[in-house]
Amino acid sequence: MKYVDEFLKSPWMTKAKEYLSSPQKIIRMLPDLKAYINKEGLSKVKNDLCLMYYYIKDVATGEYKGYDGTRLLIILAALIYVVSPIDLIPDLVPGGLVDDATIVAWAFKEAYDELEKYKAWKGR
Repeated sequence: MKYVDEFLKSPWMTKAKEYLSSPQKIIRMLPDLKAYINKEGLSKVKNDLCLMYYYIKDVATGEYKGYDGTRLLIILAALIYVVSPIDLIPDLVPGGLVDDATIVAWAFKEAYDELEKYKAWKGR
């Protein structure tokens, strides 16, 4: 997927690294992300997005410590992308959430094992 290759080399990954160095930035992003989850065009990835939300929240608050740094970075970059007003296809344009849903689905697939490990921890 062209999107994915571009995303891995994008400023979103750089931005995710910045956020990781300052968990407060992640915490400040959470309300925007929570509001974003319910957008109509994201219904197919809503459950994945919710799981990523709680994962990032628990990592940022220090609740969850057993995470894989690479997978965390991918998830965080995807979440920063979806809440950003600047992306490949503006959200206000019809079909504008397609790129967001694609990035979320890809990040979920890439981090599936990590998120399953997190779910097991959460259900402890």
